[in-house]
Amino acid sequence: MKFSAKFEYALVALLYLKCEPDEMPVSGRTLSEKLNLPYRFLEQILSDLKKGGIIRSVRGKQGGYKLSVEPEHISIYDVYQVTEGKFEPWDCTHGESADGCGQSHNLCVINQFYTDFKTTFIDLLKSYTLDRLCNSAKNLKNLSAKVV
Repeated sequence: MKFSAKFEYALVALLYLKCEPDEMPVSGRTLSEKLNLPYRFLEQILSDLKKGGIIRSVRGKQGGYKLSVEPEHISIYDVYQVTEGKFEPWDCTHGESADGCGQSHNLCVINQFYTDFKTTFIDLLKSYTLDRLCNSAKNLKNLSAKVV
């Protein structure tokens, strides 16, 4: 399964906002430069994250973006919903497959698999918070510092 660049860039930007020790707001331009991400695309993502209530913007000379929610309350699922929308892999009760629903046991079994997959996937995304990812990043940084 591959995630979109929009989702991945959102996570990278949010991790930067959480994991960097400076509490000052960070401008979109600075995020773009520090993370080597396309500025215009990143600004669209930041706008979506702001609309989703995950970050807020601060005006002024020292303005930029900050988290608007504590990082332990921001799950990867929250970010996924803002950037991707609903997670709907397949459902035989809707769309073209609805005609065969109930007539083919194979479709019912496949639909049950997708339902289980969706539930498991969403639960996994909800179990990872921005705080948890940042702690993992810090642990990796500490391990690599010890190896050098």
